[in-house]
Amino acid sequence: MVLRRKTIRCLVVLVVAGLAMLLLPSFSAAGSGSPRDLTVGLPDSSAGGCLKLTWQVDDPSTVKAYRVFRSDRHDADFKLVFEGQVNACGNLMDFVDTGLTDGSSYYYKVSLVGRDDREIGTTDVARGTLPPKRRNSGGIAGKRIIISINDQRIYFLENEVLIKSHLCSTGTDSHPTPGGVFSVLYHEYCLVSEMYGDVLCYWWMGFAPDTGMHALPYDPKSGTWTGGGSLGHKASHGCVRQAVADAEWAYKWAPNGTRIDVIGQHYEPPAPPPPPPPPITGGHASQGVSQAAKEWYLAEGCTTNGFKEYMLMMNPNPGTASVATDYMKPDGSVISVTYTVPGFSRYTVPVNDIPGLEETEVSVHMLSDQPIVAERSMYFDYHGKLGGSNSVGANATSKTWYLAEGYTGGDFDEYILVGNPQAVDSKVHAEYMRSDGQNIARDYDVKAHSRYSIHVDDIPELASAEVSTKITSEQPVVVERAQYFNYNGRDDGNASTAISEPSRTWYLAEGYTGGEFDEYVLLQNPGENAGLARVTFMRSDGKEFQKEYTLKPKSRFTIHVDDIAELSNAEVSTYVESDVGIIVERSMYFVSSGRPGGSDAPGVPASANHWYLAEGYTGGDFDTYVLIMNPNNERVTVDVNYLMPDGKITPASYTVEPLSRYTIHVDTVPGMSSTEVSTALTGSKPIICERAMYFSVPRPNNGK
Repeated sequence: MVLRRKTIRCLVVLVVAGLAMLLLPSFSAAGSGSPRDLTVGLPDSSAGGCLKLTWQVDDPSTVKAYRVFRSDRHDADFKLVFEGQVNACGNLMDFVDTGLTDGSSYYYKVSLVGRDDREIGTTDVARGTLPPKRRNSGGIAGKRIIISINDQRIYFLENEVLIKSHLCSTGTDSHPTPGGVFSVLYHEYCLVSEMYGDVLCYWWMGFAPDTGMHALPYDPKSGTWTGGGSLGHKASHGCVRQAVADAEWAYKWAPNGTRIDVIGQHYEPPAPPPPPPPPITGGHASQGVSQAAKEWYLAEGCTTNGFKEYMLMMNPNPGTASVATDYMKPDGSVISVTYTVPGFSRYTVPVNDIPGLEETEVSVHMLSDQPIVAERSMYFDYHGKLGGSNSVGANATSKTWYLAEGYTGGDFDEYILVGNPQAVDSKVHAEYMRSDGQNIARDYDVKAHSRYSIHVDDIPELASAEVSTKITSEQPVVVERAQYFNYNGRDDGNASTAISEPSRTWYLAEGYTGGEFDEYVLLQNPGENAGLARVTFMRSDGKEFQKEYTLKPKSRFTIHVDDIAELSNAEVSTYVESDVGIIVERSMYFVSSGRPGGSDAPGVPASANHWYLAEGYTGGDFDTYVLIMNPNNERVTVDVNYLMPDGKITPASYTVEPLSRYTIHVDTVPGMSSTEVSTALTGSKPIICERAMYFSVPRPNNGK
């Protein structure tokens, strides 16, 4: 539908079928049809190169057509640039002249042609000036519109990916829509077809002379949208009609300058690319190690079904360390690799890349000729639960192990992992201690030089249970616990090495109850007698609060720290004293800067002057925090050395107030951006430290 347009003034707005209906003002039929009051300005919005002319007509009934003349001088050389037919009843007429040069001035005059084909008047000359050329006005990167005459359909693409398509009506064969490559020249919310009785064209986007995309014509006389039944067929005089809602969407989606391709043939949209896999998000935490050692064990490890495993080694010595490592698989087979770790450095092993370990569960035994510190991190897609976990190794095997944390309810999966580095098989006895005091026992056979997995959820008596665990073994072994969960929409996993003996004192440096963080402190009383636990919470502002809890014998007890009024929205460290030997862990579930997840770490039974953290990373969307707890009644100075893979050391020093918690955001430490890092801490008095990490990791489609 080829339209001539004029801007509506002084319209009365009515609501019809949820859309604005405009009524034209009444017009005087008296007077001559001569044009007057010509003005030249800019359209409501354009990509440049456009000027809009408006003029008045006293008696439009006498006008058959109008002619637009243009010159670059005010007094001569006017040339006819457009002639349009008129079948209108309004006094105000307009025309948009396109293809002009930005930054230039033009002069116009308009004449009218009467019903007898004789000229009946000409306006005075009016001048219009275009602003200088705008940057990036030649097109909109990534957006394209394709109008198929064959399909009678419009296709909208972003970066050549189809995002929307809908039917349209283009020009008839006698009045075709022009073909070729165009762009959106200007937008007008509502234009009037002067040629077709002043019907209204909402959501107009002009892309060629006298041609645009717009909504179905609206007839204010009848109060109806016309031409709806013709969508999908040629019906207009050159314009591209769309359903009203579709036209509004296109008008708002396509800025001036958007490319438009009008083609005659069928268009087949490209197949959309598969969506990128969701990133692995979450967090993990680990207690510090107070003494480096020459021997390390890790019961957990996995390289199959969407798991990526990394071994992290920290060498705090000036000399190079040679680390002989045995990877023990569930069938008892062993793959041995030796690593050379430079002095004062951090070293990373991608376990998935080791031949023979591509698709397996694995436990690890490491033997070094220098004291080192070892941890393991894993990132995974476990049945749709995306996350990561970390655990520090154990530096000795034992016949007895304890795990305070454990849960099988809701969308939680709990596993207990047993690594047997001995040359003989071992019988393993598990005693599961529920929060209600009930105890369930199971026995397992673990092969020599192997890794063994217990899925705690499969034990019927432990369905939907909070549970602590005691493991005893004929042979010295190493034990961990892994959990995979969706906690109130926060999916992730956590892991923790078991504790080899109870203690009456425990420290937890990390803890937070603000934002979308939920913190739990888990206490296991594995003994035959009930106990009393006195728990001191130390906030980062130096304030402390004490609570007391009664612990049943052979049971698990849970403290939801967020429920303690004085600890809402607080960074907090925790000190636990008990009159019986117990085990303590801390779990947190969170959304950290858009990264949902959860973490867990066991407490440490004593403070120390020296602490080591093998893992740490500040690149990508990783945030690494070192948490320091000062349990002393006086201020402590903590000297920190950050060790990088190339052997570079970045020193720093921090002051921690008495009886308080202190947080170091490692990413913000000068020289520590985008690096793997291990951390060594020395306190002027005994302290406790942990590390927490939050991350978002892109992953390939296979989830590995």
